[in-house]
Amino acid sequence: MMDLQPLALALPKTDRQDSTELSVQQRVFNIANELLHTEKAYVSRLYLLDQVFCSSLLEEVRSRASFPLDVVTGIFSNICSIYCFHQQFLLPALEKRMAEWDLNPRIGDILQKLAPFLKMYGEYVKNFDRAMELVNTWMERSSQFKAIVHHIQREERCGNLTLQHHMLEPVQRIPRYELLLKDYLHRLPGDHDDFKDAQKSLELIATAAEHSNTAIRKMH
Repeated sequence: MMDLQPLALALPKTDRQDSTELSVQQRVFNIANELLHTEKAYVSRLYLLDQVFCSSLLEEVRSRASFPLDVVTGIFSNICSIYCFHQQFLLPALEKRMAEWDLNPRIGDILQKLAPFLKMYGEYVKNFDRAMELVNTWMERSSQFKAIVHHIQREERCGNLTLQHHMLEPVQRIPRYELLLKDYLHRLPGDHDDFKDAQKSLELIATAAEHSNTAIRKMH
């Protein structure tokens, strides 16, 4: 009877080692690639918040003063700074690294360098409850505010999602970085060049994620 042993066992030992090493490299690449793709989608959401929702409401304030300026600034907090950071720094750095992955297969160094900037999320997260209250209040109080928000929400790029749904994205983003980085570290061999940088990045991101997780728990 033919011996149907698994292929990995049938391979010579050196081939099995090469196969295992390749699969580790592939899994690490897949996680880094997922980080890049989710970052692109996230920057698109930030663009909607800052350049579409916020800008449209500010334009209405400037042209007709249909509602107070501090309503708009109270809703969007420091979203402009968050959008600029991701669009101008983190996303381009990830795109450049993934394009040269074969020469430099690591992301920990990028995240360690840029993670301290995630402290800016503290302001947005602390303001989140008040921001949601302002949206709900002014959707009822101002027909013009409501009309602008509804008009944007009907656009295809909004994906049938409300302003409130988009506003939640920045609160959820840092905990997602933490999960991806934990998975990345789990797949990374302890002697990998990126291990220490990735570990340090995780410490920085985990601290920032605590604030977001507290805010998320309060919503439930």
